[in-house]
Amino acid sequence: MTDYSEIFAQRAHQYHDAMQRDPRARDGEFLALLEDLPSSAIDLLDVPSGGGYLGVYLEAHRRLESCDFSIGFAGSRIPLGSPDALPFADAAFDAVLSLTGLHHVSFERQDAFFAECRRLLRPGGQLLIGEVLAGSDVAAFLNDFVHRHNSQGHVGVFFDDAFLPRLQAAGFEAARMTVRHYPWRFADEAAMVFYCRNMFGIDRASDAEILAGLRDYLGYRGTDDGRIELPWQLVFYQAVKR
Repeated sequence: MTDYSEIFAQRAHQYHDAMQRDPRARDGEFLALLEDLPSSAIDLLDVPSGGGYLGVYLEAHRRLESCDFSIGFAGSRIPLGSPDALPFADAAFDAVLSLTGLHHVSFERQDAFFAECRRLLRPGGQLLIGEVLAGSDVAAFLNDFVHRHNSQGHVGVFFDDAFLPRLQAAGFEAARMTVRHYPWRFADEAAMVFYCRNMFGIDRASDAEILAGLRDYLGYRGTDDGRIELPWQLVFYQAVKR
């Protein structure tokens, strides 16, 4: 199963459980996305937003709207949209941010999403995307280990430099990409296994098998203070509305 809406209609509660249990595990990831956010960007849209986790990383003067593609996350606080129909007015935002949701959206609907983002952005507005890098250890972990041990499967469409011309074709300029490395951080191995089991819907592996997969694919390590670091990376894109 590859469609974002269907996937998280079934397991958004597990993903949210992981985020609630260990809300700061992915600090490095959210902060890496925000590295490219201009100081002048005030009105922001996070889509697909999941349960709305980005806001805690923003300065008080920013105004954030969230939107998700799945009824599993959408509700009274987070409106439901789709890649080709986002429920906001034209030119409503200074920046649109999207973190690790688009690899579960088909190429055709991704292109429709870029058109929607362009519609929603003010002139000179920024589109910021963080996604899984094709050929990376993270990509192998997701489309191999998670795919084999998740009853829904995991068939992500991952990203590389071929993504830049697609942004340009959608009406964006100054498109650039940056690969950033950072760890996910946990109190111990048990916390890491719980988080990854629920984040990725791993329902066909024991705790020991998950631990072995995290070691073999990603090489988790202990720190001097007794915590656990799981090496992670994404590719980040920044583009400006023409």
